[in-house]
Amino acid sequence: MARHKGNLYACLLGIVLVITIFWIATGDLRNRVSFWPNPSSKFPDFSHYDNFTHTLSDEQFPTNDKDKRIIVIGDVHGMNESLTALLNRLSYDMQKDILIHLGDLTTKGPVEDSLAVLSFMKNNNILGVRGNNDQQVLEWRAWMDWIVSQPGGRDWLVEVDDRWPDYELPLEKGNMFAFDSQPSLTKKHNWGKKVPEGWKPLGDHYQVARAMSPSQYNYLRSLPLVLYAPAGHVFFVHAGLLAADPSRKLTHYKQPLSHWPSIEQREHDIPAIRNAQELALLSDIPQNQDPWVVQNIRSVRKKGKPTRSSSKGTPFSDLWNDVMNKCSGFRTSKTQFGSNTRLVGYQESRLADLPCYPSTVVYGHAAGRGLDVKRWSVGLDSGCFYGRKLSALVLDARSFSSGASGDHTFDFPSEATTDQLHAEPSLPGAVTNHTFDSLSSATDLRIKFDHAGEARIISVKCH
Repeated sequence: MARHKGNLYACLLGIVLVITIFWIATGDLRNRVSFWPNPSSKFPDFSHYDNFTHTLSDEQFPTNDKDKRIIVIGDVHGMNESLTALLNRLSYDMQKDILIHLGDLTTKGPVEDSLAVLSFMKNNNILGVRGNNDQQVLEWRAWMDWIVSQPGGRDWLVEVDDRWPDYELPLEKGNMFAFDSQPSLTKKHNWGKKVPEGWKPLGDHYQVARAMSPSQYNYLRSLPLVLYAPAGHVFFVHAGLLAADPSRKLTHYKQPLSHWPSIEQREHDIPAIRNAQELALLSDIPQNQDPWVVQNIRSVRKKGKPTRSSSKGTPFSDLWNDVMNKCSGFRTSKTQFGSNTRLVGYQESRLADLPCYPSTVVYGHAAGRGLDVKRWSVGLDSGCFYGRKLSALVLDARSFSSGASGDHTFDFPSEATTDQLHAEPSLPGAVTNHTFDSLSSATDLRIKFDHAGEARIISVKCH
């Protein structure tokens, strides 16, 4: 009997030992199988739109300090040498100048140059907004952090990295089927189980995301989508904003510039009223609360839908200027303070002014349109990555005016060269639209800014 019990115990011990060995031996396989246990599982939020709008303080945006400049730079796209050349051309002083970028710091250029640009911006805590390409880099990095937190995820990501040289060249030639010749772990269809729909693995955004440091990632995460400078009545955004909801008539009571804001201040408290209306532009126009719109818009289609297209629809900047040009100021508007009255019929068609002061939007993103300057908007993406120029808007104390006293303005020529830099401004006949990319010598320009101020645009050739 004791012998049978001994055999039984030995048998059970053997079974336990076999199971233990099998469990250890298949650990990696179990991890890979459990990496995506439920195909219907939802992805976490990788977008991190935690900081949509940041309002600049007077210290961050000095409009009355004659010793300080505000320098706003268009899309860099990893062109680090061009960024350095532009800052040198500007004699950028880190101790005095306020530097603001308009997003799309990375990608398109070499990965190492993208990282160098990120390091400069991060190390110097440069103000700026998040571009659509920055957004994709950020989302890939958030996805990677999530992947390595999953069972087997780190090993899978390491194998993807190890296999990169095997499919880098085919991918550069547009062959997305390069994955299919690799082990199943890195096959294209396996990516589909682990990556949100529509994402393109292993491209520029993926590479920058994989290579950047945690502090560079945190810098991108910290960038808002919109910077608002109430002291200068200026918005900074990567792609654009709308001055009115295009799905409604301009005089609809929900349009923020169709009536005075309801605030307790008296009528002559112009700064407070302007601030209230400008904040309403951000909060009351639904498209301006949509991250995709402010990072991607170029035009608006006939039915009021924003689009990335430069060739279809009306440029958003045209719509912005159409509205802002109707802002006549408090003393000349025909609409009384506190009124929400809506004009109808022929009255609306003859509408010449709105109860508001204009504000300016400064943006990038539209490289196809080049340097695009209108009365109340400045587009600074002058196509550096495409071998054209990297541009900066330079503001100082002469750029800003409250507009509350007097009505004199300065008008500047539509073309300028370095020889014309110190020329006196021309007087009558404001030029409201400028396109400068066709001017090979146009590296230093003066433009009208704010109510009665002036600004400069300085560009360098990109290589």
